Order: sequence, then structure tokens, then C-alpha cells
Amino acid sequence: MRRTLTFAALAFLLAAGAAFGQAQRGTISIQVQADDGSALPGATVSAASDQTLTRRTVITGSDGSATLVGLDPATNYVVEVSLESFGTARFENVLVKAGQSTPLQAQLSLATISEEVVVTGELPLVDITSAQTGEDITLQLTEALPTARSYQDYLQLVPGVQATIDGEGNPASRSGINYRDVLGEVGRSTDNFYYFDGINVTDNVTGTFGANLNTEIIQEQSVLTGGIPAEFVGAPGLISNVVTKSGGNDFSGSVNYYFQDDSLVDDNEHFANQSFSRFDTAVTLGGPLVRDKAWFYASYRLLEREDDVISPDDNSLLRSVTNESDQGFAKLTWAITDQDLFSGLFLSDPSDISGRRDNNLSNARDFAREQGGERFSLNYNRVFSNLFVELGYSDHEGDLNDTPTILEAENTASFRNTDVFRQSDEQLGGDGDLDLDTRGNELTRLSVEWLGDSSFGDHNVKGGYEFGESFLFEDERFVDGAQYVSLSSRYTGQGIRLGQIDGTDGGGGFSTTSFVSDNQDNVNGLNNFLATHPRRGEILAAHDLDGNGILSGDELAQMQFFSTAGNPHGQINYTRDLETASGQRTMTSEVNAAYVQDLWQWNRWSINLGVRAERFEHFASTGARVHDFGWEYAPRLSVAYDLRGDGRQRLSLYYGRYYDAIRNNMTAFAGSLNGQQVEEQLWFESIGEYVTYRERGGPTTQNGFFAPNIRTPYTDELQLGYKQDLGNNMSFEANVIRRETSDIMEDFSPTLYTDAADYIAHGGDLSDPNSLFLGEDYFGFGAAGQPQANFFISTLPPEAFREWTGVELVLRKRYSDNWQALASYNYADAEGNTNSDGLADFGGDVLWLDPRAPNVEGTQPGLVEHLFKVAASYDWDNGFQVGGAYRYNSGVVANVSGQVAFDRHIPQRVSSSFEFAGINDRWIDASSVGQYENPSYGILDLRAAYLWDINGRMTADFFLDIFNVLDEQEAAREQTLVGGGSGFQFGQGVVFNDPRRYFLGARLRF
Repeated sequence: MRRTLTFAALAFLLAAGAAFGQAQRGTISIQVQADDGSALPGATVSAASDQTLTRRTVITGSDGSATLVGLDPATNYVVEVSLESFGTARFENVLVKAGQSTPLQAQLSLATISEEVVVTGELPLVDITSAQTGEDITLQLTEALPTARSYQDYLQLVPGVQATIDGEGNPASRSGINYRDVLGEVGRSTDNFYYFDGINVTDNVTGTFGANLNTEIIQEQSVLTGGIPAEFVGAPGLISNVVTKSGGNDFSGSVNYYFQDDSLVDDNEHFANQSFSRFDTAVTLGGPLVRDKAWFYASYRLLEREDDVISPDDNSLLRSVTNESDQGFAKLTWAITDQDLFSGLFLSDPSDISGRRDNNLSNARDFAREQGGERFSLNYNRVFSNLFVELGYSDHEGDLNDTPTILEAENTASFRNTDVFRQSDEQLGGDGDLDLDTRGNELTRLSVEWLGDSSFGDHNVKGGYEFGESFLFEDERFVDGAQYVSLSSRYTGQGIRLGQIDGTDGGGGFSTTSFVSDNQDNVNGLNNFLATHPRRGEILAAHDLDGNGILSGDELAQMQFFSTAGNPHGQINYTRDLETASGQRTMTSEVNAAYVQDLWQWNRWSINLGVRAERFEHFASTGARVHDFGWEYAPRLSVAYDLRGDGRQRLSLYYGRYYDAIRNNMTAFAGSLNGQQVEEQLWFESIGEYVTYRERGGPTTQNGFFAPNIRTPYTDELQLGYKQDLGNNMSFEANVIRRETSDIMEDFSPTLYTDAADYIAHGGDLSDPNSLFLGEDYFGFGAAGQPQANFFISTLPPEAFREWTGVELVLRKRYSDNWQALASYNYADAEGNTNSDGLADFGGDVLWLDPRAPNVEGTQPGLVEHLFKVAASYDWDNGFQVGGAYRYNSGVVANVSGQVAFDRHIPQRVSSSFEFAGINDRWIDASSVGQYENPSYGILDLRAAYLWDINGRMTADFFLDIFNVLDEQEAAREQTLVGGGSGFQFGQGVVFNDPRRYFLGARLRF
């Protein structure tokens, strides 16, 4: 009998407070009945698998039910049910998935029928207690399909996960951002979480994956896309957790060799001279240290890849890039007793990459990279009757060190957007940065699970607490001490005006801008530095046309540029970043997280009510705290109903909030108080010198400052779902989803929104009903006003939003009768007026990109409206196997961009100014935001394999994968800059689907 839950138990859970640790494991819930349908209390239920040391034995309660908790994921649990005076029942090949419950129903006959009942038929496919959406990606599925042998590529099988572009490996899901203004990138999300056995390996700066591993060690990859209960961290994108193998009572392992080279790749229609080769080999070994007590599993993988990078200008070979990676893994699992389990894990993935595969980079801008690191975890769990407790500690560390191929100062030559120029004309000098970065985190966690019953039904209460610290170490230095943006020497003698460069004169502008005359931050900063400049008088005499002692944006727009003096490549001086100090610095952030949730089951109803609390603090490189976001509370509620009472159909409704914590790139933005210091400067012909208009880094002027009233961005999800077991190991699922993102973060001009005089000087009318002015009270600055800083980081006004609506249909056939399949269709629509996502854009720097400004709202860039995918395999009894996957998307939506500023693609502006809120400006063009749709395309991949059974002790696998069988080499991304750039004209393909490729492999397993 389960004990009745008491207030004291709930209080204990709340005090314990939550990590991903519990989500690594699953449960089995079982109902035991007699032939007449009556409940059978006191029955013994046990579960075990040869894939894990986790074993559980429980006794059914008064209602004949029992729950086996804390089970490691496995595909072949054996569940046995027995009761004195009754026969026994046995379930084989029971699938347990991480973070989910597998329901079973057992029927026992009186002992007069003495034989054991072995249940070999279908097992239930619907968790009737949960509203979670996502997929468990099993070995049985991935090993039968053509895949790229990476856990990132396996994500492409999951419904709703969008296509990656150019090998980024960080796909978007649902409302996760799928477009960045930086370089106009699409097909790359920064909103996912990645875990290895509960270790958070998400890059804490970029929001992308921060580690790699050998796919041979994966037991299961659990991917959550929605309906996420309080025990999980929330994410606007997806949550991926790789559960690794543990070994077994018998020694087992594998040796493999996979190969691909240029002779196995069809001709490239776009880059004819491009070639490619890949070598991939790995060895694994697992087995017992002590049978039934201690197991080990280890692997080593060597991966070598070489790519030719082809120039987009003339199809010539730019460079050959090599990538050598070593991936090591070791895991120990020890069942101290039947109730106590300990595991320890170690992973490493050092990689040496000779250069970049991006053909947007010329050889001059190429750089080598050393990346990868080490990570380990320790976990202990124990079952105390109705209580399951787990303790865990993990440490993740990864390097990202870049060395330019050419040790010269970076110099970007800017051209008229109407002129034709080559990549080699634009990218002069070297990459310009010597970067040493180390990123990582430490996590300590406690989670508990308590089973109880009451007169109103059964309860499964979970709670947990997590403390984590992440860090970013940086040692960055400029080659030759400076980086330049110059005007091309082809304009020598023409006297190009600043207004022509930034487009404020109504012209087409130049390809790259760095000082913009209608950016008030730039103008104000310049005047601040001029106040103490020794040659201020000469500068004002030449440019202060109205004689008021300061330079306005209009006056600066008339400046002309002629000189090439001192320019490292003979270009016309425009701007530069001058390094004035260098050194090392480390910024940190801390998170405290707690949750409690209760899954209450009553008759056909299952209600999961929980709340997750999270607190984030950020610390500067000096150790001083730069901001405490305080506790944020994220409610999660799901209601599931068993439609027929047979566990085969579920109708669910879900509401939940997911907080999107600000990453360590913003910690560095606000907390870089030592180390490298840079002065941003504009060239003045009148004195033949560069003049500083902004300092970045160092103790003098804080680069960014967290405003007191800043709030953590969050996404609210509402989901209506239906799932049905169709029989024959098939299930169908339909979901309708609505997501809204609010409290979106941005960096702001220090005066534009808070200084009424500055706003009025910019043309603003405070009395206009559409006024964009916010005032200091909005940001929480007191009577003393805001501190001295280049920018302050805060929350966009309430009108800033992103909305995402989607429909998802999923059909899955789990492996039986020699075949399996997974098919899905997703429709999505997204609207918004800001794309800011922890990488501060210009929404708070210039009024014409304010979310409330004209024509900023539109289709959210990054949207893929239609997404269809299907994967299936079939096995013959003679060992032959075929598998295939087809993926189609309707094309990624992007912005039509007018110019590049600070590497960002700025939406196209109107050529003639018009008035809004009293301000006459060149606002965003109505045909810009979300108005460019990249081409649709579909890719078909096939696999043919033969599995040779050698004396029943070993198996040899031989396979041939054919990627892009139909050789469809359409563009996946096109140039969206109206004036073109980096060798690509507007509308021209930038990234293309790879040509048909053949991949050969062999593996010996024992």
C-alpha cells in the first residue's frame, strides 16, 4: 500500500526544490487485475533489462496499481507480475523512454491455471498522463537510416525541427529563432538546450551545441519540443538529451570504418572544383566488472574530414580545410544494492580545424580553430520505498581558440551598393583577431520523486533543486593593434561624403557602414570626446556649420573622405577600432532553480500541475555582481484525458511558461571591466587623424549596463493535443500550438529613450500619440539617473512581441514485423516586430528599428511555413535491409536587407523620408521585413545494408548510404542584400544543397 501524501512530504519537496537529472529516467505504471476486472492489491511487480543495471520491484496498492520509478531508458525491459494463488504475467521488450511513463495492464488468472502468461503482443504507445511532445530517437531507428552520424543530425528526424543550412547543426524548432541579422544567417537556432546524460553542454555564449560525441555510444536521444512539465528547463526551441550506453553482463563492442571521398560525390553544379573526403572510425567495448553489480562502457572515435572551399567569384579553389577530431568516452555504473545506483561518466572531444568551410570568407580572412574540451558527471540515486532520490554533479568545459591564417590587421573595403565588387576586393588583411576562449559550467542537483494516494486519486509528486555556475574566459588581441573599415581605393579623389556611405542622403549607401550619421549614439559619443580633444577648434571650424559648438548628424553627413595616409592596404580612411589595452578576463553567471510538480491521476483524468522557479545572477570580470534578475516563476499545467478508458487515446491541453535566460555574451557585454579595451574612431580629413567616438571594455566606461527594471524574456505556450494508438505498433498524433514571446531583451541608446531633449533634437514630439519616447522611469533609473555607459541592456516596450502558431501531425510505426516508420507534417505561421535574441540588435539604438516604428512588424524572419518529413526502414530475414528519409521544406523567410553595419544585415529603408510620431526619417521599407522567401526544396536519402550473422556471436554490417539521391542541388539560402556582398548578388544562391554523395561503411559487432 502506498502511504497517503502528507503536507510534510510536500514541504520536503518544496525545500528540496531541479535539474535535468530526473528527466534522464522514465517510469512504468501498471494496473493489475483479476479475470473479472477487479483490482489485485499485493501483487509483486519487477522490471529489469540487460541494457541497464536499473532494477525495480514494487507491490501493487489497494487499487491494483503500481509505479516503477527512476528507470534508465532501454528498449527491452522485462516486467514480471506475480501474486500468491494466481498465475504470473510477463511483458517482454517493454520500451522505457526518458522523462515519460509507459503504461501496462496485467490480468492474472487463478492458480488452477498454472502456466505463466507471456505478453508478446503489442505494448501501449500512448502515455495517457502526459501532454509532452517530441520523439525518442532510438538506435533501432538511426542505425537503419542514412544519417550523418551525429546527434545533431538525428534531430532532423524529429517532427517540426527545421532543416539546418550549411552544416550548422543547430536547427530551430517551433518559436525558436531561426534567423540572425548577423551575416543574414538562416537555419541556425540559438534557443535549444543540449544535454549528455544530464550534463548541460549548451554553449553559454552562442546558445548552440558545445560538444560532440561518438554516436556509437548513444542508447537513446530524447528530444522534447513542447508540453514541457516543470521538471524540465523550458526552451523556445527544443531540448535534446543523449542517454549513453552502460555495458552489460556480457562483453560486447564494435569496430567500424566509414569512408567517403571525392570519387563518391557527383559533380557540383555550382562549385565545379569542390572536393570532399571523410574518414570515420571508432571502437567500443563494454561489459561487466562484476556481473549484475558493476558495468563499464568505453569508446574512442577518430574523425578526419577534408573540404575544398571554392570562390564564389570565379569558381577557383580558395583553400582546402581539414578537421581532425578525437572523441573519447568512458562510463562506469555500479549497483551498490538493488536500491542504490552510482554512475560516473567522462567525455572529451578535442578538434583541430585548419580553416573555415565558409566560402563567404576569403583566404585573407580565414582562421584556424582549436576547439573541444572535457566533461564529466557523477550521479547517485536510491529508492526508499515510495521515494526516489537522485544526486548529481557535472562539469563541462570547452575551448574555442582562433588563430588568423594571415597575421595582418583586418581591413574591410566598402563599396557603393550599386557597384560590382569581388570578395577579394572587399576582404583585405587577415581575420585580425587572436582569440582564446574557454566556456563551461558546473552543475549540482538534487531531485526527488514521491508516490502516494488519496481518496481523490493517485499522486506522483516530483521536486528538485539545481545550482549552476557558468563562465566565459577571454583573451582577445587585435593583430597589429587595430581593425579597419575603409572605402575602396577605386573611389580615390572622389571625396565620398559620410551621407553617401550610410545612405542618409537618400542614395543606395555603401556595402559596409560602421559610423552612421543618423545614429544618435555615434553622434553624441563623438561630441563627448571632442569636448576634451586638443584639436577641437580645428574640427569645429571645418564641420560645425551652424556654429553652435557641437556637431550634428546632418553636419557630419557632409564630411568627405580622401586620405589613404597610414591605411594598411592603401584604401581610403573611414573608421577603425584601435586596441588600447589587452589582457585576460573571466565573466561568470549563476543560476538557482527549483521546481515542484504533482501528477494527479483520478479515473480517466491526469492533471500535472507544477511551477518552476529560476534566479539568474551575472558577475563582471572583477568579480562584482552586475545584475541579479531575481526569482522568476514559470507555471506549467497539463490536463490529459483517457478518451475510452483503455489507455489508447489521449486528449490533452497544456499551458506553460519558459524563461529564456540571458546568456554570457551579455555578461561579457556588461561585465568586461578589464582585459582588452578598444576605441572606435572616425577619420577626420580636417586634422588628418582618427577621432574616438566610443570606448569599449575597461573600467572607465562600462560597455553595457543592466537597467534596474530589466526582465527575463519568456515564452508562453498553449497546446491542444490528441494521440491515438492505432494498433500494429502504430500511433497518430495531432497538436495545435500557440506560442507568444514577451519581455524581449535589447540594448538601448543611453540618451535617445531617456533624455527628452535628445529625443526632441532627433525630431521627436513627446505629445504625439505614437511617441517612441520611454523615459528614465520605464527603465528603473532613480533620481540620480543612469550611470555612465555606452549602452544599457533592458526590456523592449510591451508592444514588442513574437507570435508563433503551428499545426503538427505525426505518424509513427515502431519496429515490428520487420519495418518501422516516422512521418510528420508541420504548418507554421509567425509574426513579430523584433528578432532580438540575446545578441543585441539595433532595436534600441535607432528609432527606425524600434519595434513600434512603421513597417517593422511583419512575418517573422526564419519562418518555414510547410515542413514534411518521412523516414522508414525494412529488414528481410536474410540480413538485407533498406532505409530511407525524405525531407521537404517550403523555404526559409528572411528580410530584404539594404546594408551591412557591424556585420548585421539591416532591413531595407525607404529612399525618401516620411513623418511618423513627428519624426521625419527614412523608416523601414514595407517590402523588407519577412518579405524574402528562400527557395523550397526536398532531399531524398537512401540506405542499403547487409547484416551478416557470424556463428550467432558476431554480426558484420555493411552499408551504402546515398545522400541527395535525386541530386537536387537547389539553393537553400540566397543573397538578401539588395546591393549584394561577399561575391554574391541579390537573389543569387549563397548556400546550396550538396550534390549526390555515397557513403560506405562496415562494422563488426560482438
